[in-house]
Amino acid sequence: MIALVATIALARQKPAATPGATTATVVVTFDGKVLPLKREEQIALMFVDAIKNLQDDCGRHAAEPCTLEALVRGPKPKDSSGMGKLKFDPNASDANYTYKVTLVGNDWEVWASPRKPGLGGFYAKGRFGGGTWYNPAGTATRANMKIEGYSIEGDLFFVQ
Repeated sequence: MIALVATIALARQKPAATPGATTATVVVTFDGKVLPLKREEQIALMFVDAIKNLQDDCGRHAAEPCTLEALVRGPKPKDSSGMGKLKFDPNASDANYTYKVTLVGNDWEVWASPRKPGLGGFYAKGRFGGGTWYNPAGTATRANMKIEGYSIEGDLFFVQ
């Protein structure tokens, strides 16, 4: 398994009206060098990152399972802390990828699978054996390159 290494950095800027309009900078490095992701792949990773962040909150604060549909509308909270939600419905707003969230007990998995040839896919797993994987040739699994970190500077695809 090949590991991708980068740093995590987040910054604020004016939010985009659509995923494709974001001006966020997304960087993933491999062996100390920047891995050249296509813009469509960067947007897919931004959605995976948003879903991962929301899933982490769901385990502590949601009163319902955090399916993709719940993350789009905003999950019902079980306490007064509130819950975030996705800014956009990824399957309705990103014509380049299909997004899927699977819940297994207290754990979750998310896929961003390309709808077109020439794009790479992402897979992320939650609490148990967690991480994010990238496959430059299509749908990703745990057998592909594991991303150990990445940088998204600017707009994020979830709100609190």
